[in-house]
Amino acid sequence: MFESRIATNGGVKLHYTTAGSGPPIVFLHGFPDHGMGWRRQLETLSSRYRVLAPDLRGFGRSDAPPGFASYALPNLVEDVLAVLAAEGLTQASVVGHDWGGMIAWWLAMRVPQVVRHLVLLAAPHPRNYLRALADPANAGTTAYVRRLQEPGTAAALRLEELTAWIADGPDKQALEDSLRRSDPEAMLGYYRANIPLGRVPDIGPLPLVRAPTLVMFGTEDPYVPASAFDGTFREVDNVTAVVALPGAGHFIHYHQAAFVTQQIEAWVARPLSAYRHLTQTGS
Repeated sequence: MFESRIATNGGVKLHYTTAGSGPPIVFLHGFPDHGMGWRRQLETLSSRYRVLAPDLRGFGRSDAPPGFASYALPNLVEDVLAVLAAEGLTQASVVGHDWGGMIAWWLAMRVPQVVRHLVLLAAPHPRNYLRALADPANAGTTAYVRRLQEPGTAAALRLEELTAWIADGPDKQALEDSLRRSDPEAMLGYYRANIPLGRVPDIGPLPLVRAPTLVMFGTEDPYVPASAFDGTFREVDNVTAVVALPGAGHFIHYHQAAFVTQQIEAWVARPLSAYRHLTQTGS
């Protein structure tokens, strides 16, 4: 059912899993996860869509180039474009969780023509996320970010801690196998390359996202404060929906898989003309 393929971005090999046929959907995972963390979504949606799920650089079977600068967001955006190019695609719907969501936001802002629909899970708009990090009221929730940026943290990462949030045996084993192939310094490079070490500045002007955008988050997410999703509508020039899942945590594509999959399909199934009609009529 699933096929493994390789895309290349400037010498960096990117492993991705693909299946199905139809309109393409790209799934971008976060930390600590891997492309097949989207297994439940891929299995369901591949009957009607072409699904693509890369291991982000530094994770799983993808290359882990040296140096924190290799994990700056412009390089991560180019990785997604490389996967699309390898499939001969010029546009796709994009779904992202955690860091995958941050990449998806930046892709939609910087290369808007390639993003047909945008779906974010536990991933506030980058402006709002940095504001949440800078807010002392969120210190208890966001302190882990600073811990992950400290020298020596990569060597202290423990597999059992990184996978403790998964109850399903096969899923846990699959993630453990993937993380054993991953580079700890590379995984933490995402935090070191993209989040300022000192005072967090406010982001300046950014392009509005043009794709219809769906955002979902768990109200009990221990890593991202719910307030970080305030103001999402101001960053998107299209129909936007923000869905809070009561009692859910961070990894909603695992723990609320059926609901999340249903919402993704409903969002990407609607033609763009339908969203434009909504914005024109106000209905």
